[in-house]
Amino acid sequence: MSDILKKILNILTFTDLSIRKKFLLFSLGSLFWLIVISAIGLITMFDMSAKSKMIVDVIEPQEKTINIVLRKLRGASISAHKIALYKNMESVNNNYLNGKTRLEDSRSYLKILLTGGHINDYSRGTGQFYNEFIVVPIKDAEKRKFIEDVIVKADQLEEILTEMAEKRLSGTNVDVLIERLADYDLLTRDTVIVLNEYAISIGKELGTFTSIIKSRFNIAIVLISLAFGIAAILCGIFGMLISYALAKPIKAIIGQIKALSSGEIDLTKKLDVASKDEIGTLSNEFNKLMDTIEHVTSFKKIIEEDESIEDIYMRFGKIFIDDLDFGNCVIYEVSNSKNNMRIMYPPEAEGIELYCKRDVQLDCELCRVKRTGHMVSSEDYPNICKYYIDDVNNIHWCIPIMIGGNVGGVVQFVCGKRGVCDINDIRKKISRAKQYITDVQPVLEAKHLMKTLKESSFKDALTGLYNRRFLEESFENLVAGVLRRGTTLGLLMCDLDFFKQTNDVYGHDVGDMVLKEAASNMKKSVRASDLVIRFGGEEFLILLIDIKQGDSLGVAEKIRETIEESKVKIAGGFIQKTISIGACEFPADTQNFWEAIKFADVALYKAKEMGRNKVLKFTMDMWSEEKY
Repeated sequence: MSDILKKILNILTFTDLSIRKKFLLFSLGSLFWLIVISAIGLITMFDMSAKSKMIVDVIEPQEKTINIVLRKLRGASISAHKIALYKNMESVNNNYLNGKTRLEDSRSYLKILLTGGHINDYSRGTGQFYNEFIVVPIKDAEKRKFIEDVIVKADQLEEILTEMAEKRLSGTNVDVLIERLADYDLLTRDTVIVLNEYAISIGKELGTFTSIIKSRFNIAIVLISLAFGIAAILCGIFGMLISYALAKPIKAIIGQIKALSSGEIDLTKKLDVASKDEIGTLSNEFNKLMDTIEHVTSFKKIIEEDESIEDIYMRFGKIFIDDLDFGNCVIYEVSNSKNNMRIMYPPEAEGIELYCKRDVQLDCELCRVKRTGHMVSSEDYPNICKYYIDDVNNIHWCIPIMIGGNVGGVVQFVCGKRGVCDINDIRKKISRAKQYITDVQPVLEAKHLMKTLKESSFKDALTGLYNRRFLEESFENLVAGVLRRGTTLGLLMCDLDFFKQTNDVYGHDVGDMVLKEAASNMKKSVRASDLVIRFGGEEFLILLIDIKQGDSLGVAEKIRETIEESKVKIAGGFIQKTISIGACEFPADTQNFWEAIKFADVALYKAKEMGRNKVLKFTMDMWSEEKY
């Protein structure tokens, strides 16, 4: 019995209900009372609208019509008195016509009250427009009798008015006219009395409708206030119950988190929440997260002690395969200096194609992840990556490894075919994998920093250009890319004319200034994708990547003119230098890269022999040796 009571109490206090059901019930209750309040308001509004329509469409037009008729009768009465008083026949005739017209208008308006219709109220004398409205026919028998009586009296008034006008025009004695005028006034008074009685009945009806509207409005206010009060009390009670049901377990979670943050984190300490709703699920997932963090933290400590980047990638790959149970995983390292990518895991796949074309390894900018810095997935877009060579029905995810703000690596996971691969499971695994990737990034960044310091030996300290060592390290990828794309590589061997003389006359400081200025002008004269290399001393090698055959001479001439026009400021003035350039094109002139450099060098010395400050393209008649 106690268990049943406890269960009922838990239901009433929302303890065992999910958060969605808690708020769903609360919303349904609020919606119910909102509907009740709205229904009361709508019913009252429609009722008041009907009553108001009765007043506006029926009562007010009848009242306006009666007032118009009264005004017309008064005007006709004035005309009757003028007939009796005026002697001028024209004035008598005009007043007769005016009075008769007003009486005719009165009958017309009264008949409209019986039949219904459209009333235009205006002055026949001046033509001034007063009002325009529609009258609904009177249905009440008593009211219709009032109107019919008035119509009869109007006819009688017109007869008396006509008689007075005829007698006045025929010269009848004034005393006789005065007697008929008295009859006219008496009849007019009776008519007005009847109309006033009708107006009183309309006023009573208007008062009745007004009282009904006020009473209905007051009842609606009371009902709405009552419903609102009940709704507010219930919302308050159930709101407190829901907040209690949520706050209690959340406080328990906060307490555990504070305990973890108060000192050294004890990742083995778990949350203890007995709630059966989503908060309870949250506590269980939080405990799992602590387990994951503990594992990731220990993993980070281990890789920090690894000797090389290769060791880190190996450990990285094994975590994905062994611990996270990914079926297929490939880890690429991106070299921004060499513009390429290489497979670090599995190590036996280095240099071969696994799931991506070899082109991506030779040119990392072809990789969508490297180019965008975003995760790429074929889950929703099967053909998102045109360099993915495996079965397009296999789903793959590629996640960037960010190092120093740039993409330093790519982790690729390949699932099974669509319909076979468990998408929900793989998403959970990828979520965990991202935690490892996030933690490994600073370690890889530190390792890469050390590697970058080593690679700094590839730069010339004076000019900031790449040196000959860089060329020796990267020429293979450069040549492979040119051959793959089917383009031309232009090689310009450049040498400043009479540079030794500059050092001898002005000193090495000025010589260094000339070299730096020449290097700057060369970089400005070529594209950003081209390479300017300090080959040795005052000698420079410029590699024009992906040009059209024959274009190298135009670029060389531009460089020569820029150097010739450049002025280097020195103490007391400035100096100008010239440059000689030998050009060669790979693979048009030779299929051997280093032989192409030698051919460019031969063309350079031919240019010097011909007087310097010249550009010469290599031709085979310049070469007399069998081998370079």
